[in-house]
Amino acid sequence: MRVILDTIAAFPDGQPLRIADIGGGTGRYAVQLAKLGHKVTLSDISSSELELGAQYAKRETVSLEKIIQADARDISSAFATEGKYDIVLLLGPLYHLLEESERLRALEDCIGITKSKGFIISSFVTKFAHLRDVAQKDPGRLHREWEFYSRYLLTGEYTRNKASISHHTHPGEIQQLFDKVSNKGVVVQKISGCEGFLGGGLSRHLNGLSEEEYELWVDVIVNVSEDPHLLSAADHIIVVAKRD
Repeated sequence: MRVILDTIAAFPDGQPLRIADIGGGTGRYAVQLAKLGHKVTLSDISSSELELGAQYAKRETVSLEKIIQADARDISSAFATEGKYDIVLLLGPLYHLLEESERLRALEDCIGITKSKGFIISSFVTKFAHLRDVAQKDPGRLHREWEFYSRYLLTGEYTRNKASISHHTHPGEIQQLFDKVSNKGVVVQKISGCEGFLGGGLSRHLNGLSEEEYELWVDVIVNVSEDPHLLSAADHIIVVAKRD
C-alpha cells in the first residue's frame, strides 16, 4: 500500500483519481483507496471474488465506481467503453500467467487504459520466495523432486500444484518484460522489493509490534527497497511505470 500511496502523492493537485484495480479480487486495495476518496473500479476474473469485494465495500460504507468481471488477458475489450485511468493496478495477474505472451498482453492492455502521465503498478513473485519456503518447510523436496525444480529454476513455471499454477521471476526478467513494451510509451520509474530484506516470512515477526515500532521497520525497509542487490531477498517485487 505504501508504494500506491507514494504514487498517488506524485499527482500535484490532490484531486480524487480514477483508479482501476485489475485482478483486485475481494477488493483489499480497491476499498481502501475508495475510502480515501478516489474513484475506483474493481475488476477480477472471478465472480465470487467480486461478490466478496462488493460486500466488503458495503460493510466499509464506500462506493466503488464500477465492478467489472474480466480476464486480465482481455482488458482492452472489457474496458473498451470505460475511458482512461490515472492509475492502473496489476497486483496479481502477471504471476498467474505462465506464458510471456499472456503477460505482455495483460501489460499492454493496462497501458492502453492508462492516461498520459498516469501510472501502472504491477507485482511479481520471485523464484527465491518459493525456494525459501521449501527450505523452511520441506528442504528434502529439492532433491526428491529435482527433475521438476531443475526446470523451475530455468523457466520460473510453478506447475507442481495444479490448483495454484504461477510464474515466478527475477529482477532481470522483469526489466526485460518492460523493455518489450517500451514502444507503447511506458517507462519504468521504480522497481522495489515489497518485503525488502525480510522475505521468506521474516516480516511476520513484526506483527506483534506497536504501530510506532512497526512503522519504523517499514521506513527502514522502504529506504532500501530499490537496492538492486536486495530485490531477490523479497518475496514480491513491485514495478511502478509511467506512461508518456
